[in-house]
Amino acid sequence: MIGEKIIEQKPINLAQVKQLLSDRKKEKDLTYEQDITFKYAKKFSKLSLAQAKKLETDLTKEEGLSKETIVKIVDVLPTKKEKLQLLIPKDTVLNDASLQKVLDLCKKYSK
Repeated sequence: MIGEKIIEQKPINLAQVKQLLSDRKKEKDLTYEQDITFKYAKKFSKLSLAQAKKLETDLTKEEGLSKETIVKIVDVLPTKKEKLQLLIPKDTVLNDASLQKVLDLCKKYSK
């Protein structure tokens, strides 16, 4: 890590992590931490990269959801209102119609 610095920091979903580390693995060997992260992403990512990006785009249209919350929703794909409410920060207020729309989108992509 000597000589390396953080250039940019942004939240990404597990499908993007899997793709990023897969590309890096083709170039050179992964470090121990990267290999563990790659295995985790392969095991727990529920969507393909294209599906994850499309769902993220659809969720961006909903008012009141931050980028971090959208990424968590894409990773977990909640199908019940209770699970969805656990992912949304307490200071974020969404009405029932918005919550239902997010749930419908998640159900659509989880099939």
